[in-house]
Amino acid sequence: MDKVLIVDSDKKNLDRIEKGFKELHHFELLTAQSGKSAISILKKTKITVLISDIKLSDVDGVQLLAYMTRNHPSTPCVVMLEPGKPRPWFTDRTGHEDVLYYLEKPFEFGALASIIFVGLNLKDEGLTMKGMTLKNFLPLIVLSRKTCRMEVDSGSRKKGYLYFDTGVLLDAHYNNTTGDQAAKDMAKWESVSISFSKLPTDKKEQKIKTKLLEIAGAIWKEKSKPKPAPASRPPLKAAAPAAITGQSKLQASLSRHVSILRTIKGYIGLAILSPDGNILAFDVVDGSVDFKGFSKEFNNMFAQCSKTVSQKGLDRCTGLTVHTKKAVIIMMTSDVYREGNFRFVGIMSPEGNGFFMQSQLLRVIPQILAPA
Repeated sequence: MDKVLIVDSDKKNLDRIEKGFKELHHFELLTAQSGKSAISILKKTKITVLISDIKLSDVDGVQLLAYMTRNHPSTPCVVMLEPGKPRPWFTDRTGHEDVLYYLEKPFEFGALASIIFVGLNLKDEGLTMKGMTLKNFLPLIVLSRKTCRMEVDSGSRKKGYLYFDTGVLLDAHYNNTTGDQAAKDMAKWESVSISFSKLPTDKKEQKIKTKLLEIAGAIWKEKSKPKPAPASRPPLKAAAPAAITGQSKLQASLSRHVSILRTIKGYIGLAILSPDGNILAFDVVDGSVDFKGFSKEFNNMFAQCSKTVSQKGLDRCTGLTVHTKKAVIIMMTSDVYREGNFRFVGIMSPEGNGFFMQSQLLRVIPQILAPA
């Protein structure tokens, strides 16, 4: 099972997160209240996603992230920022980076869950293998107001240095390139390995004219006003469908596990069908969805598809996806030999992440069908 490590010196926030994740059984949640404790866990345990506060009681969050670049470069990391702190927004992307993501406190449980599952998905797909880029890391230096010499390695042939005083970039150099040009070139480096040392006494003069955020290709996203942390917010749960008066075991299991699917962008609903197309359990966020109106037709379509591919020697059909202007319909089967013969039908809006939905269904179907 995937393991997620959350590091925060604020025990109340850790307790709140742990409480929220009790309803999810998709990964094992580990916690640490200090950077040293986190590193101790990382040395002994394979972690799939790391979430860390930028302010820790001993080793600061920036040093912990630098440790990750040296020892676990392909592990997705999430940095939690204090309320009101500006969040970097990378102008050549949508704000989401493959390996490093910034999240401002206080946050909704669903937002954190969604980010974690994106990280798990990216790791599974091998999309984090290039590791972290220096440009994604640079805003951390500003946010932490760090004074240091940063040593950056990228591959076996690239090595350079950047010098900071209270978060201000003073100078940079690699090979025979120095100043602004060196900083701009290094910001593009991928698979970086970062370490810190004391700022040399001869590096007090600011020679860099370009602002650090400009070098990183980012802007500060407008600060949001601090709001009370939702400490008493209950875990995200799927409401039981009103049409079912006495919950079946399958319906109860779906209700326990569907919360993560509800965090996926564009999710509308999910139904579990018997082999003949009867609805055994369902969940919807849009009351206008009527699974009964098309479940048998889609079940027949799936059966015909399975028959055709089998006749062509392509083995049995395990999934089917249909795209229309109004929706994306995803059908997947359970493992007949391990879990029984069930069909799962998911509906998403056209802009939803269908591939992510498929990958999460692969995770959640065995858990929904697991014996109680």
